[in-house]
Amino acid sequence: MQKQLDDGLILRSLSEGHASDRERLPQLYADVNGEHDDEAGKVAIKRWTDELMSGHPTVTADDIFVVVDAAQDERVVSATLLIPQTWRYEDIPLAVGRPELVATYAEYRGRGLVRALFEAVHERSAALGHQLQVITGIPHFYRKFGYTMAVDLADHATYPLYNLAEPKPDHKPAFTLRPAVVDDIPDLMNMASYLARERLLTEMHPAAVWHYEIAGRDPNSAQYLVYLMIVNADGEGVGYLELFKYLWDKNVLRCSGYVVGEESSYLETFEDVMRGVKQWATATYGECPAVMVFGAGIHEALDHLIDRITGGFVHRQEYLWYLRVPEMIPFLWHIRPVLERRLAGSGANRYSGELKIGFYDLTGISLTFERGQMTEINPISGKDGYDISFPWDLFWNVVFGHHHYDDIRSILPEVWASAKAAVLFDALFPQKKSWLKGLS
Repeated sequence: MQKQLDDGLILRSLSEGHASDRERLPQLYADVNGEHDDEAGKVAIKRWTDELMSGHPTVTADDIFVVVDAAQDERVVSATLLIPQTWRYEDIPLAVGRPELVATYAEYRGRGLVRALFEAVHERSAALGHQLQVITGIPHFYRKFGYTMAVDLADHATYPLYNLAEPKPDHKPAFTLRPAVVDDIPDLMNMASYLARERLLTEMHPAAVWHYEIAGRDPNSAQYLVYLMIVNADGEGVGYLELFKYLWDKNVLRCSGYVVGEESSYLETFEDVMRGVKQWATATYGECPAVMVFGAGIHEALDHLIDRITGGFVHRQEYLWYLRVPEMIPFLWHIRPVLERRLAGSGANRYSGELKIGFYDLTGISLTFERGQMTEINPISGKDGYDISFPWDLFWNVVFGHHHYDDIRSILPEVWASAKAAVLFDALFPQKKSWLKGLS
């Protein structure tokens, strides 16, 4: 695709075949997204860009968009890209598009370039059949493109590695750590699915993506991950850790996944794993970071194990993923099996009737049930007659399990539910944690 913008600027994808776009894009990202990084950080962003342009398991040249200034020797002045991936809503697969690496040189800002790029990205995402778009980034900014903050992201708990006592000289750990290898992929997939059963939104990576994460990334990329297997005394894998290789802050080690399968437990492995992490980090970096920060979605047992040690704490407020659902009714119909399953055995078991949801813009939807089965979802309109209403996009905070509607009502009293809606919403949309890192 190619689109002429104002002031002689041109929007196009890398699939247009301009060699200069590929050559110059890494520098744009290093200059803008790595503006406050040292040289190692800038190099890491360039390496990540190179990975996305060639060798990534889901990104193609059709998914990367640039804006060039024809009057400045086709300088790349703004860009973003789309990372296709698969998530799941409980056990229902979702086709997802993740915009990433949004960047514009300062002198080109305020011209609507990001809006034009997001129109292109959303068009591409729709062509790929994506049911959801997701992004992380600047507070409030992406709301203007139809996104709403609805799922926990980033720092969830902090563990003080500096305060971890050394074991006694004769201590023999029951569990140790070793680097994961390609042959571990089936076990990694099974363990990830085991934790996913307790979460609302999770990632659903095929073996090819796991292979890329373990063996395909550049170790100097900004998104390089280290996978460590948790093994028992017999050498059997019982869990794994997913750690970000640190490039900037040497006082913090970030963990986006601590997963234990059904052959062990978090209580049983935790102390040995923390000691193993400290030993691994010291051997890898020559020093151990002071703290280990865990991402959102870790098992609740880890909250207790971290929060009750001196210097450890669980964050009460996290940052959030932005989510955008381009087609409300098809999305809700897609997750219908989960909604029907939740209704069964609830206070609205075998419900027959309608549930009318309004959005304060004279639009709404009606969900029709027959003996607990959803038979229709239709658009409706008008000012009155709704069982529950939500301003803006806050309905999705409830659908994605982040808030109960009464949580929102405590701030925005317009979110009022009738008695019928209260019973149905409690059954259909319970609060539930998600576990997401996002393919990058």
